[in-house]
Amino acid sequence: MLRRIPLGKMNNLRDLGGYPAGDGVTVWERFLRGDNPAGLSEQDIQWLRERDITTIVDLRSGEELARQPDQLRGQPGFLYHHCPLVGIEKLPNLEADIGRAYFEAMDRLTCVGRAMRILAAAPGGVLFHCTAGKDRTGILAMLLLSLAGVAREDILADYQISETYLAEIIQLIQLRVPDLAAFAGQSRREYLEECMDLLLDKYGSVPDYLRAAGLTDGELETLRHKLLA
Repeated sequence: MLRRIPLGKMNNLRDLGGYPAGDGVTVWERFLRGDNPAGLSEQDIQWLRERDITTIVDLRSGEELARQPDQLRGQPGFLYHHCPLVGIEKLPNLEADIGRAYFEAMDRLTCVGRAMRILAAAPGGVLFHCTAGKDRTGILAMLLLSLAGVAREDILADYQISETYLAEIIQLIQLRVPDLAAFAGQSRREYLEECMDLLLDKYGSVPDYLRAAGLTDGELETLRHKLLA
């Protein structure tokens, strides 16, 4: 099955299925990670329905949502949740601060906890997204894959590939905005690696972090079941 999914004008829509995790692999068509749904045809939308992708979690700010509406919001058959993950709407000025900025966003436990509880309660498959599908979306993907027991190297590789898929659109943006930071479209492994190290130093493990964010053991088990069953 395809990990990268070509739908509409989405450049970074991917499936979290197929990763080795313990004695099994993560389930296909259960959790999709992506950039903002845009340019979708009726066939594209029907493709999602046919795969029981019933829940949309939008991690963007209200300002981003106003500028670029989510095309799936209000579509029949989809439950839409606006769940802003605040703190990294804009990247820091220094590249060296990106990993810490990720962690500081995660340390706002209420935001992440609400998003993860929505994923646990979703009746079918979930598409969660931000604007580019890289930073905020990458944080949630890291938490899910970690919870499933996916190897750290695979989690970092899943994060890194965003840079490849976004390269063309970032080049176009840089032509229009010459002072855009050179690292704006990058997803280097060290960014997420630092974030993961900071999380483990403070909370001990991803499950303990998610408990601190308000998830119950039952919700954690539900997420694992969705990821692996």
